[in-house]
Amino acid sequence: MSLVIFSTISLLAAIYFAVKPKNLNTLELAMIMILVVYLDSNFMDIAILNLKRFIVSDKPADRFSFYLTFILLYPLVIAWSIDRLYSLPHKALKVLFSLFTIMLIVGSEQLTKYVKAVNYVDWNWRLDIAQWLTIWLISYILHLLFRKLVLKELNQ
Repeated sequence: MSLVIFSTISLLAAIYFAVKPKNLNTLELAMIMILVVYLDSNFMDIAILNLKRFIVSDKPADRFSFYLTFILLYPLVIAWSIDRLYSLPHKALKVLFSLFTIMLIVGSEQLTKYVKAVNYVDWNWRLDIAQWLTIWLISYILHLLFRKLVLKELNQ
C-alpha cells in the first residue's frame, strides 16, 4: 500500500515540477536537490544508525517508499518552494509559503508513519518540524550564497 501511495505522490510531484515555469535555473535547482538529499540522508543515517529513532520496515515495498520520499519527493518539494519564493510579492506570503512547505513534508512523514513504512521511536511531529525547518533554512541560505557566488563569477 505504501508503495502505491508514495510512488503516485512522487510521480505527481515530478510531473508538476517538470511542467511548471521556473524562476531558478537548472543548476540552482540541481544544487538545491542534491543538498537536500545530502542533508536528509546524513540526518537519517545519524537518526537510524546511531540514535535508533527510526526503524525502517523490512518489506521491500515499504523500504522503497521510504527511499522514494527522501530521495525524490522531499528534495522536489523544497526546490519547488525555494523556486516559488521568487514569484511571491510580499514577505509575509514568503514566510507562510515556507511554513506550508515544511508542514507538507511533515505531513508526508506522518503518512509514512501511518502506512508503517517507518516506525518512530521517541520521535514526534515537533522534532520533524525542527528537522525540516533546519534543512529548509540551510538549503535556502546556501542557495542565496551559491547565487551570490555565481553572479560574482559572471560579473568578472
